[in-house]
Amino acid sequence: MNQKQLLRPVADAAALAAPLANYNTADAVEFLNTLELTRAAETLAALPLPRAVKMLEAPELHRSGELVAALPPARAAALLGLMADDRATDIVHELDEDERARLIPLLGTDARQAIQKLLSYPPNTAGALMTTEYVAVPASWTVAQTLQHIRQVERTRETVYAIYVLEPASQQLQQVVTMRRLITGLPEESIL
Repeated sequence: MNQKQLLRPVADAAALAAPLANYNTADAVEFLNTLELTRAAETLAALPLPRAVKMLEAPELHRSGELVAALPPARAAALLGLMADDRATDIVHELDEDERARLIPLLGTDARQAIQKLLSYPPNTAGALMTTEYVAVPASWTVAQTLQHIRQVERTRETVYAIYVLEPASQQLQQVVTMRRLITGLPEESIL
């Protein structure tokens, strides 16, 4: 089946997405797992992007790579580009070389670079498993500067609970500071 045949006309999008309307993400993923691949891909394609991203990011979703491969390239790239880089990379790892070659050039620059970097690490190593979406700040910053920075970048970071404090000149890790430490610290105090 070619990709034009895979997806129903837009008029059917609401009908495809309707069964998931009242499901939380976990239940929606469970429902999607029960569908045969073509129907699951059609349903995923019919969902609004934020909802589809949440479902693809769920570790309980089976056949993530197959589902992404079954989507039209532009839709697949849009979903991968909105996902956390490490989870998107997990899915790209599941794709065959032809699918990777088809999708990676369609990603936005930031997502493409992050995914390519994570793909460069050998499978099952720390580098391949970690996220590149963390908060790092110079050791010279105060609690207030750090909290302001977190407010500015939090939507682009997978985790903000641990803040990596780097030596400004060498960029070497000096310490990891918890969000609790920041919340309880005085604004003018040093991050360390």
